[in-house]
Amino acid sequence: MKKTFSSEFKKITLSIGDTPSCSIINEFENIDEIRPGNFVFYDLMQQFLGACTFDQIAVSMACPVVAKNKERKELIIYGGAVHFSKEYIISKEQGITYGQVIGFTKKGWGFFETNNYLAALSQEHGVVKVSDQIFARFQTGDVLGIIPVHSCLTANLMKGYVTLEGEFIDHMSKIQ
Repeated sequence: MKKTFSSEFKKITLSIGDTPSCSIINEFENIDEIRPGNFVFYDLMQQFLGACTFDQIAVSMACPVVAKNKERKELIIYGGAVHFSKEYIISKEQGITYGQVIGFTKKGWGFFETNNYLAALSQEHGVVKVSDQIFARFQTGDVLGIIPVHSCLTANLMKGYVTLEGEFIDHMSKIQ
């Protein structure tokens, strides 16, 4: 492609990139630049597409539980569209989901069964459908984790990260 257009465009740059292709391609011959997206994180969409496993996902959003609805087995979290965007996937088990519920451990997080998921979003809040066991485990004020459908948007919206060791990393603060 570069050969075809280089006479007309002297400074042409051949640029490719997205997380799925950059995670499976090993050689980028004749490519000037790659843009791997959120390659370092992965997310629920990438797992859904088969580009990674749950164990390879490296980002989640910590969200406090602000209310509980026992009849519907729902937790309301402070984590809405402004935190996750309104991107979703449709799975056979859950239908529309905006994120997967996880629980934090001393060394990271653990995955719960797939019937615990972020089912609906308003601007600032989310509705989390959970099993009886997870409903009983979390109380108002507790923090649960959500793996976002599209972590690139979540990471950008939050402007920073907290590592598992508690260190704060400012989002791209050193880039001018």
